[in-house]
Amino acid sequence: MHLQCPICRGALHLHEASRGVYCDKKHHFDPAPEGYLDLIPGKKDPKDSDSRMLMRAKRRFLEQGHQLPLVEAMASLLAPLGTSELIHLGCGEGYYCRVLAERLPGWRFGGFDLAKNAIFAANKAQPEGHFVIADPAKAPLLPGTAQVLLVNDLKIKTEQLVSWLAPGGYLLYLQPGPRHQWQLRTSLNPVSMEHPLSWPALTGLNPLQQVRCQFSMTMDQGLRSHILETSRLGWRASGEQRHAFTHQGPDALEQDLLLGLWQKPL
Repeated sequence: MHLQCPICRGALHLHEASRGVYCDKKHHFDPAPEGYLDLIPGKKDPKDSDSRMLMRAKRRFLEQGHQLPLVEAMASLLAPLGTSELIHLGCGEGYYCRVLAERLPGWRFGGFDLAKNAIFAANKAQPEGHFVIADPAKAPLLPGTAQVLLVNDLKIKTEQLVSWLAPGGYLLYLQPGPRHQWQLRTSLNPVSMEHPLSWPALTGLNPLQQVRCQFSMTMDQGLRSHILETSRLGWRASGEQRHAFTHQGPDALEQDLLLGLWQKPL
C-alpha cells in the first residue's frame, strides 16, 4: 500500500526503527502499540466509532457465515486477476479482507476506516494486513498506485477512485440490488415498490463483469433485532415497527447485491 501524507500530500516512507511512516517534509506518524497506523491528524469524533456492543454484534453476524455467498461471488471475480493487493475502502473490522485472504492465496490486503475500534479489531485478527485509520472517501493513497480497490456502497466520487488506481488497476464495486432486504422494506412500508435493476456507469473505467448475487438468510428473533440495528432502513423505523418486526417478522430475508468489476485503462 502506497500511502500519502495527510498533511502535505507527499509520499510516506517507512521508518525502519519505529515502524512508523514519514514524508520528505518530516511529518511523522508512529504506529499504535497494536501496530496499525492512524492518519487522521487531531482529535477523533466519537461518532466515527461503533459501540463495543454493536461492533461485536456485527462481527458475530459476519463470522456466522451469513454473507458467504457474497464472499464466494467476490472471490470468483477476483481470482482470475492473478496475485495482487486489495485495499478495502470502508473495511470495518476487516471481515471481507480476512475471508478473501483464505480464498486468494498470495494476495495482500489492507483497508481504511474512520472507526478506531474497527481498525484495532481488523489489525488484531489479520496482523499481516495493512489497516489504517483514515476517512475512506479521502483515503491517504498515492495517486496511481492502487492495484485493486473494493468499495461497498460507499459514496466516493468516481474521479477519486480513478485517480487512486494504477493504470490497468481494478475496482470491485458493490451496491444493493432492487430486492435487497426486501422483507424488511415491506414490513416497514407495506406499499414499497421494487425499483428496476440499474447498473452504475463509472466514467473513466471500463466495465469487465457484472454479477447479481441473490440469496436468503434464515432469521430468528435475535437476528431480526440485529438487522434492524445495522440496516439503514431500520434506523428510520418507529418503536412499534421495530417491535413488530423483531417479534413477528419474517423467517427469511432476501439479500440482493450487485457486483461490478471495472478496470482503469492502461
